[in-house]
Amino acid sequence: MISIVTPTYNSEEYIEKCILSIKNQTFQDFEHIIVDGGSTDRTIEIIKRYENTYPMRWISEKDNGMYDGIRKGFELAKGDIFCWLNSDDIYMPWTLEVVSKIVGKNGVEWCVGLPAQINEKGILYFPTTSFITFPRYCIKRGWMDGRRLGCIQQESSFWTRKLYESVGGINSDFKAAGDYDLWHRFAQKEKIWSINTVLAGFRVHEGQKSGDREGYCNEAHRMKMFETILFKLKYYKTLNYILKKHEKIIDIRGWINEDF
Repeated sequence: MISIVTPTYNSEEYIEKCILSIKNQTFQDFEHIIVDGGSTDRTIEIIKRYENTYPMRWISEKDNGMYDGIRKGFELAKGDIFCWLNSDDIYMPWTLEVVSKIVGKNGVEWCVGLPAQINEKGILYFPTTSFITFPRYCIKRGWMDGRRLGCIQQESSFWTRKLYESVGGINSDFKAAGDYDLWHRFAQKEKIWSINTVLAGFRVHEGQKSGDREGYCNEAHRMKMFETILFKLKYYKTLNYILKKHEKIIDIRGWINEDF
């Protein structure tokens, strides 16, 4: 089973699209846990509309922020594979089908799809023209912060319950960079595999928390383990070697029309 946690707070504009992207998955062995922080708009009304139409359950109570809600959700989770999808983001129809064939098998404890974005009108587009890998070497050193190297797309990330529990779960003290902290702790134990398909769309819209990139980086670097002499090294001469040595890619092109 795949456990999907969605934290919400006053998400009436996008929550229905998020729900439908999960409800309409081609793979159906999942549970969707919505953790609402006490919304005062129509969010709960919309959630109730989909009760008993697919494997979803929800709670609504005041919390200490998004990562506190995510922590609560994973404490309720029953699945073998974990992920979270924020209420303004969406999955592709094939997402869970692909993940179910990969995560927890052949040594894959953690994976991520191609990064993609959607705008306020729901149009999907790509922020990059090339395939992206995330070497464990770089994650462990804190370079994947969006300032020095790219960020790991949270909504496209999936991992095993075993890996999550082995690092003590998510740190709910964070307000913005809890994913960055979780990836860093994952990387101490496992490599991340990149899959050459789009798994999710990150919605770009006005007022979102992730729009404050400077605040995100500042919170991440308060952990005091990411002070680095990266740019004092011959970085650009060594990066290509690092990427080639440490990249882990899963190619699904040969799986089309097969029971992969």
